[in-house]
Amino acid sequence: MKNITFVSSDRTLRVNNIFCVGRNYAAHAAELNNPIPKAPIIFLKPTSSIIYNGDTILLPPQSQDVHHEVEVLVVIGKSGKNIAPENALEHVAGYGIGLDIT
Repeated sequence: MKNITFVSSDRTLRVNNIFCVGRNYAAHAAELNNPIPKAPIIFLKPTSSIIYNGDTILLPPQSQDVHHEVEVLVVIGKSGKNIAPENALEHVAGYGIGLDIT
């Protein structure tokens, strides 16, 4: 497991799951010649995909066409189920910036 530390405090959280939303940016989907879905595509990434500031990004030698996207990260700090929209922010521990490499 990996941990994240909030810059503005000493608070650290263990990352258990990484949920991603795919093809939610139409221009990038078109750039990759991917169809734009009618509903969001949800997928998971392993926690081993987390690297920290200053770490090296390793690309396999066969990676000839690499794309990057800056992502907004939402850190969920409180579990829940069937959460009403008006209560959703009670479960958010913080926000961050990520770099997705495809």
